[in-house]
Amino acid sequence: DGTIHGMAISKAYGYLKTNKNYKDFHLSLQFKCEGDGNSGVFFRAMPGTETNPSDGYEFQIQSGFKHDDRNQPADFGTGAIFRRVAARRVISSDREWFTATLVADGPHFSTWVDGVQVVDWTDDRAPHENPRQGLRLEAGRLSLQAHDPTTDLQFRKIRIADLPE
Repeated sequence: DGTIHGMAISKAYGYLKTNKNYKDFHLSLQFKCEGDGNSGVFFRAMPGTETNPSDGYEFQIQSGFKHDDRNQPADFGTGAIFRRVAARRVISSDREWFTATLVADGPHFSTWVDGVQVVDWTDDRAPHENPRQGLRLEAGRLSLQAHDPTTDLQFRKIRIADLPE
């Protein structure tokens, strides 16, 4: 039915990577977590290794929130750029399909969940090959992540378009 089902096996991470590198783009996809989902979509990722399979920026998928308040995301929240900027609000809920949108344009990143903008961020850090350490403007792989043994999620209707130079 065109759905990618992702599950981590045992204690290992799982990644499904593109063959093509992307630099500036508009990505849209739908996802659904079947339980306590912790996942992400990595982008502008460096080539992976066995110990660091996907060093890149990460569009976080995690629907938890603190104190029954969707304005207080747990673990940065769905739509966050993980470890960089938290989502303004958790829109997604486990066991429901949601549409995620990510626009990467130079150092500027915008994300939406079901049409609600949750991140508008410019990476003003010093340049670095690894986006976990600094600004990366170079093209890199996209990868869908299955983070841990509790991850059980589905992706569908994945669409990506390069932005013009």
